[in-house]
Amino acid sequence: MAGTGIPSYSVPKSLVDTYKNLKLTGGSKSEKKMVTLKTGDNKTFVVERSVVLISETIKHLIEDDCAEDVIPLENITGEVLEKVLVFLKKHAPAMKILFGPVEPSDEEREEVADELMMWDTKFVDGLESDQMLFDLIFAANYLDISTLFELTCEVVARKIRDMSPEQIRDYLRIENDYSPEAEAKVRADNAWAFQQ
Repeated sequence: MAGTGIPSYSVPKSLVDTYKNLKLTGGSKSEKKMVTLKTGDNKTFVVERSVVLISETIKHLIEDDCAEDVIPLENITGEVLEKVLVFLKKHAPAMKILFGPVEPSDEEREEVADELMMWDTKFVDGLESDQMLFDLIFAANYLDISTLFELTCEVVARKIRDMSPEQIRDYLRIENDYSPEAEAKVRADNAWAFQQ
């Protein structure tokens, strides 16, 4: 597969119960429960509850009755939340198939997993910038969306795999707080780590 080379899709064990419980939406199909999310830049999104329950943070706010009419997500911008919701809207229906009340066949499971893997690859390949990738990592962590967090971290890990420490610092915008002398000492003491 071209692009980022995302590994075979597998659902983190911690999410299996969440996906099995997506039927928390209750009611008939015509009676979809909706939630409103409001970002730090005052953009609002009305989304099906079953979609956002993949976020452990939002799920706990709803289950603990901490969410009023609007769930505030002050640490996230509208642009980033929009990307997160695209991801969730693709994953939630697939999770209902994989972990719903009816056990899928091996062929169905493989087909859904393959489709998600291809979609995930296109999703991360289509990001406009590394900044958006980093913003998605922070949003996935804040919202506790394991699948999105693991996917985006995997992309960064693959990008920095063959970089030098200096390149990694530059890419991740990490300030080098070592003096040249201190850095030389660390490199000398750990020469094995810098051999290629």
